[in-house]
Amino acid sequence: MVNEALLMDLADCGSPERLLAVILDHHRDWRPPVDVETFALSVGILEFRDLEVDGFVGALMTDLEKTKGIILSAVGMAAPRRRFTIAHELGHFLIAAHRGDKRCTARDLMERGRETLHQKEEAQANRFAAGLLMPKPWFAAQTDGMGSPDVGHLRPLATTYDVSLEAAANRYAELSGETCAFVFVRNGRVRYARPSRSFPSLVLRAGDVAPTSLSTRFGGGSWDRADPSDWIRPERSRAPDLRMQVLDQANGFQTVLLHIDADDEEEAEEQDDLAQSYRARFR
Repeated sequence: MVNEALLMDLADCGSPERLLAVILDHHRDWRPPVDVETFALSVGILEFRDLEVDGFVGALMTDLEKTKGIILSAVGMAAPRRRFTIAHELGHFLIAAHRGDKRCTARDLMERGRETLHQKEEAQANRFAAGLLMPKPWFAAQTDGMGSPDVGHLRPLATTYDVSLEAAANRYAELSGETCAFVFVRNGRVRYARPSRSFPSLVLRAGDVAPTSLSTRFGGGSWDRADPSDWIRPERSRAPDLRMQVLDQANGFQTVLLHIDADDEEEAEEQDDLAQSYRARFR
């Protein structure tokens, strides 16, 4: 059944974040994992179909007024990826400025850029999907309760919200107050990275060969010291104490967690400043 009251309130929302706030306000009884298909049916989606077009993982077909729509997802997708794809296409459907039918690639479902209209729309649909499946109030409260970042947190998070490990890691980096970054690697090459807001600029880009230190570490989740020059651009005279965990996955995939303890760094910087002041006084 279509939720007319919710649709009326959503009509005034321009951003993904505003849409999500209104949706969560209407559904205070929700608990994870969100039933994305049932929700989509309540806001105008008529049905879900298989997509059998090479190169695309999701699509949206709508009427001209965007009051009704059909969401398509690629055949054979794992359930968590299919859920994210449906939520992504639903974002296109509900964000008023996104006009016309959509066909989305796997790359589109990782987009964060704003340089072109296409990038901007795909990034907005991704923000909506992440926020619908992993609502900020729930996710932030759960990760805060877990303590310091750890790759061991990803599987429980993915299970709770019925999303992929990668989607959970992306949301973790986005919402974390910690100085951390996730780097996604396959067969020794960087696919992409997701740093938290406070993490230094990374030197690695998509397609780069991953640091050789990855191949010599056992990806069982233990913490190791990492060479900062392998991962981040120098911003100060003293490199930070960088630590890393590696989670080995099937088919050559690896998830790397980089972490800098902000409290330790602040203390080290204070010691450096104090030492410099002493040197200046006794010259």
